[in-house]
Amino acid sequence: MSTSRDAILAKIRRHRPAGPALPDIHTVPFLTFDDKFAAFAGLIRNLGGEAIWLAEDQTVAEAVAQRWPQRGRVVDLTLLQHEEAFTPHDWHDVDVAIVPGELAVAENAAVWVSHPDNTFRSLYFLTDKLVMVVPKERLVDTMRDAYGQIAIREHGFGAFISGSSRTADIEQSLVMGAHGAMAALVIFC
Repeated sequence: MSTSRDAILAKIRRHRPAGPALPDIHTVPFLTFDDKFAAFAGLIRNLGGEAIWLAEDQTVAEAVAQRWPQRGRVVDLTLLQHEEAFTPHDWHDVDVAIVPGELAVAENAAVWVSHPDNTFRSLYFLTDKLVMVVPKERLVDTMRDAYGQIAIREHGFGAFISGSSRTADIEQSLVMGAHGAMAALVIFC
């Protein structure tokens, strides 16, 4: 049984104009940066974070100590044995978390962090200061480039994280660390 509504919709569908052809995304030029690090560093600075190159004679721990002399509890995921058992409650008092980043994106100052299990995911958001260590050759121009290189692991954790956490309400009250770290440092090595 056909209703007048069905008849009207069918008539509209028959007389609908053809839409424009979609562009071939493989031939469209995308954004590139002459100096990816400068673009990344400028954007993360605007977000309240910082990006640095690790000096040849410097360790990550030394760079962190130089940035934050008063550190409190430091957890370095680049040194932890992943076989150890942890719960999200183990991270409640972490002041500085040092985590490996797989790649960084100059377009939006985001770092892809990932691991195959969910053991450490709460650490990224409970710490006061987040340090992400990224290999310097893994700095890409755009999110398009990033998605072409990342592996999204089933039943694991992965996220793009950028800058320090901040949010503002309708009254324009800025809150730092509302849903993540209050400060961020990206170290390229």
